[in-house]
Amino acid sequence: MGESGQSGKDPGRMTDSATRSIGAIRVTPRADGIGLYFPPMRMAGSALMLALFGIACTVIGMASVLGLTHSGESASASMLAFAFAGVFALPLVALGQLFIAIALWSAANSLEVEAGRAGLLAVRRWFGWRVARRVLPREDIAAIDSRLAARYLGAFGNSRYYRLVARTRTPNLPSMLVADSLRGPDMTDEIRRLLIEHLGIPALASSGELAHQSEEDAA
Repeated sequence: MGESGQSGKDPGRMTDSATRSIGAIRVTPRADGIGLYFPPMRMAGSALMLALFGIACTVIGMASVLGLTHSGESASASMLAFAFAGVFALPLVALGQLFIAIALWSAANSLEVEAGRAGLLAVRRWFGWRVARRVLPREDIAAIDSRLAARYLGAFGNSRYYRLVARTRTPNLPSMLVADSLRGPDMTDEIRRLLIEHLGIPALASSGELAHQSEEDAA
């Protein structure tokens, strides 16, 4: 298995004429398996909400800090007010910045996964630059688990998003994320089936922790 493109800014070789889409995910057959491309902005809605919340926290916190520093009749009284009340205002600003950073990550990151008889390859990029790369050999894969990533409640019903994780046979070897932003049990099932099929390990279909099936049964 090889990484699709050696350049740090190569967004992936997902240009094959047989490429199809499952939601926002691009699926491309390969000679030795299959490629999945999870593009940037696939979670634009949640990124926007995170950014708005972060901006609100930052604005409220900064306004509180400015108000506190000018709240006393003297400079010493203002600084005393800042020392006591700023304990709450400054963390609010920091929290806002954290949410903005998470929003930027959510909006701009992409994930490219290759599955084949050699195993799994995952490459994570942010603004096109590679930030992580991991290979998991086929013989080290114990299960493909699905996990609930987020649940949104809206006027048009509930939306559940899942991720897929390749669990390893070695206890001290961490699991590997192989799919995210999967909306609903049907999409999760389809992507999981594709991974198992091209890995060539049929036993994985009936094993693993399947949060999407549990949620579906409970509905």
